[in-house]
Amino acid sequence: MAYDALTLSVLTKEIATALTGGKINRIYQPEKDEIVLTIFNKQTYRLLISANAGVNRIHLTDKTVDNPTVAPAFCMLLRKYLINAQINNIEQMPYERVLDFTLNNRNDLGYSKDMHLIFELTGKTSNIILTEENYTVLDSIKHLPTDMDSKRIILNGAKYPFFQPQDKLLPFDINRIKILLKTNLSPIRQLLVENLLGVSQTTVNEMTYGIDENDRDKAIDIVLKRIKEYEHKLLNPQPAVLYVNGSMKEVLPFEYDSKKGEYRHYDTLNGAHDEYYFLTDKYKRFADKAKSVNTIVKNAVARTEKKLAIQKQSILEAQESDYNKKAGDLILANIYLIKQGADKVVVQDYYEADCPQITIALDKALNAQQNAQKYYKKYRKQKSTIEHNTKLVEENEKLLQYLITVQQSLNFCSDASDLNEIVRELTDCGIIKEKRAQNAKKNSSTSKARNEIVTKPLKYVIDGYTVYVGKNNIQNNYVTFKLARANDLWLHTHDVHSSHAVVINDSNQPLPPDDVIVKAAEIVAYYSQARNGTKVSVDYTQKYNVKKPNKAALGFVTYNTYYTVVVNPNEHRQLLQQN
Repeated sequence: MAYDALTLSVLTKEIATALTGGKINRIYQPEKDEIVLTIFNKQTYRLLISANAGVNRIHLTDKTVDNPTVAPAFCMLLRKYLINAQINNIEQMPYERVLDFTLNNRNDLGYSKDMHLIFELTGKTSNIILTEENYTVLDSIKHLPTDMDSKRIILNGAKYPFFQPQDKLLPFDINRIKILLKTNLSPIRQLLVENLLGVSQTTVNEMTYGIDENDRDKAIDIVLKRIKEYEHKLLNPQPAVLYVNGSMKEVLPFEYDSKKGEYRHYDTLNGAHDEYYFLTDKYKRFADKAKSVNTIVKNAVARTEKKLAIQKQSILEAQESDYNKKAGDLILANIYLIKQGADKVVVQDYYEADCPQITIALDKALNAQQNAQKYYKKYRKQKSTIEHNTKLVEENEKLLQYLITVQQSLNFCSDASDLNEIVRELTDCGIIKEKRAQNAKKNSSTSKARNEIVTKPLKYVIDGYTVYVGKNNIQNNYVTFKLARANDLWLHTHDVHSSHAVVINDSNQPLPPDDVIVKAAEIVAYYSQARNGTKVSVDYTQKYNVKKPNKAALGFVTYNTYYTVVVNPNEHRQLLQQN
């Protein structure tokens, strides 16, 4: 990616032209490491600043963002100091990926007051910092561990630590670059990367593309010419997004000879960055969240399996409870045979048909009555253990099956809304702990927002018949008990986890045509644990035969009357409709 200080200079020029003199009228923090400023300067602009470690960036955006119900602390701080503030200057620190916004606002007493909003676009250590006029830090969006950069510790109340000048050449100082390349025989590409200020590997690759270092003098002349051309192109950029095989790969200030593919041009570099990073950031945040949720579910499965093993072992160890009851009974039946201090007694076991003799161990410190009570106590404890753990085993086996369905659902997540439904489901059943609301208003807002969530199952049209397929337990429940009518056809794989599907039957026939049933079954098989197999059995029945037991986990149903069709999994993407 050519997102170096040179590319940032083009972005900065465009941002400064659009925003200088404008006033900030809204501030959002849609993500923990991202803010959006709404600025009015003859027209309304939105400026996105992200300190995300993987997708850190700054650009004007036309995309809408979600405004959290409750603003984070850093967002509230920015609103306190920067709402109605005027942007007086936007400056890039020379050949560094650092921007300094100089802002002016009035304090509580009505006096004019300057502030600085500083954005460090520095990879993992990217940050957004608010300072006083004299660069005293008020707060930052990220509080980085001190061991990440011990020389640049950003603390509230401390002076902002400016980046120290690097002992490198300016990227367009042709004379000094020429001397460097002439006097040092190291590879040209290596020399440029190590010695040019604010230049990325991608930019160096473009400057050195196709040169033959065996003829070093000619190679140096070509590189110096390209550096001059690069400087000129930055003054008159032709921003573009590079596509390779239909997928976005990079955003560049102009077409690179070293980058092959299809280029789609934009009027501004900000517009190109907005298009590229909107999808890139969306995918990355989705992938990170999906990975986090998958880890939570995986850990829950492991915990549940461990509990089951312990509980089943406890039941096995308590199986001798019948012997303890029998021993107590036989001791009392033969109490006259037992002398004080005896450590055992031999009696006839009248519980068996041939009444064999058995030896029962005794505690010498106890009398016969007390020994019998000791065996009875052990019997009651073991019986209670069996009853208690049998109940727990039943509950945990149901939980394990439910968690497996959630794991399966995660494989079918295609966007953030699907993932949010799974998070909501796991939160409702206590797998994910919901953070305690700070006040009753937040609780009310959260509950309202949750109730307003609209689930979107997959929708297919097969030979005129509408088919709905759930991708998670919330959607399965919605498809089965909200969308489906009594005579609609309901489908589910036999004995393995799968999505629920319904075929809306508006015909006068009891069942849709066989071809519709087969295709719907193939889709259900695709969205199941058996999607990579063949000859998958899929059950189908009218929806009125499908019941949900009381207190059953979400997505769990029962049915007794059904038919079965054997199919091979098939997504039938060509039949999928946009919701």
